[in-house]
Amino acid sequence: MSELTSCPNCNIELSSGLMSSTKLLSPAKINLINEYHDSKADGYCTKCGKELYSTYKSKFDKELKSTSEELFKQMNAVPIISAHTPFKWDYTVIKLVTGQSTTGTGVISEFTSSFTDFFGAQSGRYNKKLKAGENICFAQLIKQTLDAGGNAIIATDIDYSELGSLKGMIMVCATGTAVKLNNTEILGEKKAERINKLYELNARVKILEKLQYDLM
Repeated sequence: MSELTSCPNCNIELSSGLMSSTKLLSPAKINLINEYHDSKADGYCTKCGKELYSTYKSKFDKELKSTSEELFKQMNAVPIISAHTPFKWDYTVIKLVTGQSTTGTGVISEFTSSFTDFFGAQSGRYNKKLKAGENICFAQLIKQTLDAGGNAIIATDIDYSELGSLKGMIMVCATGTAVKLNNTEILGEKKAERINKLYELNARVKILEKLQYDLM
């Protein structure tokens, strides 16, 4: 594109100067425009492309947000089980997947105050943070599985460990084996449909994330 003398989209002559200039947009911005624009071009200049980029960048941001949220919402369709050989499953092993989450507990140092507190409000607060950490790990396992072409996770193991000198942090780690379940109908028709939808959502999110990465 550096050899072009005019804009491929509007044919305006490209120029550079101290007072004014007309240049091509960056390749990343051109790719984003072409992702949404009906009439795609090899390039857009600062005159014709500025408004197009602004319009489609807004559309892109909204789609990335809504698609990512929908992907996360539908993730629980992917089975995560501890069994190594689930009954009647026909599957192909893909790879090991892992997830990690670290968070401040805010209650570890208070455990010794009283057993009543521990099994009451304290325990509830602690368990909520553990559950949040687990959910983050599971989301990571599922995303890695989908990216690898899998649709289920078996042999899942989850561990917890306290970090820091005062043990005010807790790490949740999860591991599992990503597999491609060939007979998804064993999960039920609705769940099988949701898994197929997840593939579509994840494929779209990967395209959008690539566009976002290139813009950085």
